[in-house]
Formats: sequence, structure tokens, C-alpha cells
Amino acid sequence: MVCNSLPLQAEGKLLWEDCVWIGMERNGNLGLEQVRSEIYPILTRDKWKQYLPKLGIHYFGIFSKNQEQIDQEYRDVRLQIQQLLYDGGETEREKQKLEVRRLIHSEEKKLLREKVFKSISIAYLNFNKRQLVDSIYLLRSERYHLEKSKQEKESSLGLSPQGEWDKRKVWEVEFQSKWIHSTAAKKISLLELQQSMSLDPNMNLSLEGGIIERIRLFDPNKLKATPDENHPLRKKTRLQIELAELDEESLENDWKPKLVLGGYVGKNGNAGFPLQNEIYGVSVGVQANLGGTNFQSNTQNGMQSEGNGIQRIPGYGPQPVGPGENSFQSGSIGLFDDLGRNKKIFDSKMSLLQAKTEWKQTEISFSNQIQTLEIKLVELYKKYNLYLENTKSNFYQHKLKREEKVQGLISELDYLKSEEEVFVGLEILLDHYFQYISTALDLVLLLGENPFENRYYRLESKINQSELTRILEDWKQEQSFGIKKINEPKFRKQYPFFMEDSYETR
Repeated sequence: MVCNSLPLQAEGKLLWEDCVWIGMERNGNLGLEQVRSEIYPILTRDKWKQYLPKLGIHYFGIFSKNQEQIDQEYRDVRLQIQQLLYDGGETEREKQKLEVRRLIHSEEKKLLREKVFKSISIAYLNFNKRQLVDSIYLLRSERYHLEKSKQEKESSLGLSPQGEWDKRKVWEVEFQSKWIHSTAAKKISLLELQQSMSLDPNMNLSLEGGIIERIRLFDPNKLKATPDENHPLRKKTRLQIELAELDEESLENDWKPKLVLGGYVGKNGNAGFPLQNEIYGVSVGVQANLGGTNFQSNTQNGMQSEGNGIQRIPGYGPQPVGPGENSFQSGSIGLFDDLGRNKKIFDSKMSLLQAKTEWKQTEISFSNQIQTLEIKLVELYKKYNLYLENTKSNFYQHKLKREEKVQGLISELDYLKSEEEVFVGLEILLDHYFQYISTALDLVLLLGENPFENRYYRLESKINQSELTRILEDWKQEQSFGIKKINEPKFRKQYPFFMEDSYETR
């Protein structure tokens, strides 16, 4: 069983795959569901035992030592056996119901794993976005503080007008406010990632950088989504219909009789052990339910070799018998003693109707959700490319402004405003980039595709240069304050799809 004391089971800095693996290994709900699934093999074995004969050793003794009466002593030891010959297929249906319940539980586990996987992945992507945004703030802050130091010297020498300095102070307050918010958002996103991974907030978590260098985006306009027939949600609703149909079938066939064959062999005696008289016999029992009226019948034929014995008749107690053949027959009819049968039939029909209704609603919702996500994905991809071009244009204009500033054609404040356009554009660009991946992740989970390699994006095993990565590299070089280059990520790790059990397929 998974517990929260498990250590981090990955070496070095963690990749996206590592975070998912660790978080799912440590998730308590997944651990509980895994333990809960162990009951089904036990129940299946118990159902199979219905086909096996029931064996038992039975001992019976009567002793009477009363005044003015003859002392009596009687012992009876027998091996009894009972075998179910026919039950109208009810045992087989119960086995089928148990198997369907096991499959429903398996699909519920898959849905839970999807939920945990998605929670960890979204938290991971959000933290990476906040890290990148914060690093942009840091680069800009370092450049600004160097310029500020230079400006203070110029102001003290009277080379810079006081009015421009005051305007810069207003800009600085706004910038610092945004940076404080960005830093707080990064810390909160880290806590959310730790929580999704079932980690203590005080536990150190170190992630491998370069996530945007590993992801390649694809144009969703050229692709058509195909719903996954075996998505756990759709499969679960189909199984619920199958279970409801089995319940209804059980009620429709409960009129079929149950036939049980039994027998016994043993010894009895009136003089203590060893017992003297051999006994044996057979019995036949029939039970049926006719429209709420129960019918039961039992017949037993036995042989007593010598001496006196006891024959136990259900409902009548022990009766004395002598040597030879001894038999009895009994039967009973309970008129309309199953008053709840009509309600059971009604509940069964309602359960089937509800299961079919839920299946239909799920199919409609599933299809609509896929189409909605497709529309959002196309929108985000277009916006991403739109802001990508806008950021490239802003960056080009910013380079021109830098040359103008060097030549003294524009003020420092105008240069800061130019830089602001690049900065804001980069933040919006990153936001649409990660929104696209998060939305695509939602969609591929519904389509049953690999969340690390699918038609909308691919997680590469090595650095993949894109226009976004080149813009970020240009921004770092533009600032040129010795910011360390992000190391090339490790090779992609392969983990089982959602860490499914060996018997589970999708």
C-alpha cells in the first residue's frame, strides 16, 4: 500500500515523467483502490466453490440416565455431502456480475489515474511557466538596476533631468509590484505541484530545466480527432448497462428451480465407541420461486444395518428408526411470502433505464467535450502564433530603440517603454504556449493517446530549437548578464501508460 513516507524515487533533477511517476506512486487514493481491487479474485474463488460438492462431518449424541427409566445412550457420526445440480444458471450469472463489477472498478481506477496524472501535469506545466516568467523578471530587474546605478551617477552630476528621474520612479513601482506578484505566484505553483505529488511542502523539489526545449508543437488545424471507444468513462457506462441487464435477467429467471442432491454415510450405536451399525442414504431437495410464492420439497431415503437409530427430519426433530429402509418426504408452499418482489422488478427496470440514460448522456457529453477542446485548441494555437509574430516584431523594434538610445536620440524612459512591450508580449506568449499544451493534454486523454507523444505535441528526448526558444535565447543575450545556459535535458524516460496494472488494457 502506498504511504506518504515514500522517498523520491528518481535520481538528480526531475523531468515531467519523473514527477508523474513519483506522484502516482505516492498517491494514497490510488493505493487504496489497488488494495480494494484485491477483493475480486477472492470473491471469484468463492463463486467457483458453488460448483463444488459441500462436505461435512456431523456428530449427534443423545444420553438419558433418569430415575425409574432405562438408561439410553446413542451416538451418530456421518460424512455428509451435498451437490448443486441445477439452479437455472443463477450461479453463472453471479459470476458474470462479479466479473463486470471487477471491470467497472478497473475503469474507475483508470479514471482516478487520469485525474491524478492530469493534476500533476497541469501543476508541473504551471510551475514551469511561472519559473520562466520569473526568470524574465529577474533578467529585466538586473538590467534595470545597472541602468539605475548609472542614472543616479548622471543625476548627481546634473547630466540627467530630475523630471525624467521621477517618471522612472513611477515605472519602477509598477514593475516591482508585478515582480512581487510573479514571485508569489511561482511559490504558490510550487506548493501546488508538491501537493499534487503528495509531497510535504518542506521537501526539496528540484526540476530539470528546458521544458520548452523538449516540446514540439503541431498544427491542430490539420488534424481531426477520433473519440476513444475504450475511454474509461465510456467503457464504464457500457459495463453498467451490462450489469443492470444481468440483474434483470436474474429476476426474470428466478422461477427456475434449484435442484440439490445429497447423501451421507456413517455409523451409529447404543454402546459407545466403536460404533456398531452402518448407515447410509441419499436426499433430493427442490426449491422454486413462482411469482413470489416459494415452494420447497425435500426427500431422504436412508438405510440402517442393525440396531436402533435416529432420523433427523427438518422441521420435526429427531425420530427413532429401526434396521432397514427409512425415508421421509416434506414439502411447503409459502403463498406470496416475497412481498418485495414487485419492487425488486421495478428497481431492476429503473436501474437498467438509468444506466442507458447515463450512457447516452455520457456519449453526448464526451463528443461535445472533444469538439469544444478542439475549438479551444485551434484558438490557442492561432493566438500563440499571433503573439509569437508580435513578440518578434516588438523585439526587432526594441533593438532599433536600443541603437537610438545609444545615439542619444531617445530617453531612457522611452527605451524602458519599448522594453515593456517586449516583456509583456513574452509573458502573454508563454501563457498561450502553456495553455495550448494543457488543453491538448485534456484532449489527448479523451482520445486515448500518449500524453507525452501525440498529434498535438511531442515530448522530445533532446533539445528542439523552436522560434520561442530562439526568442528567449535572444532575450537572455540581449541582457547579457552572465545568465547560465540551461543544460540539455536528460533522455526521455519511458513509464507505463498511466501506470496501469498488467491485466488492464485500453
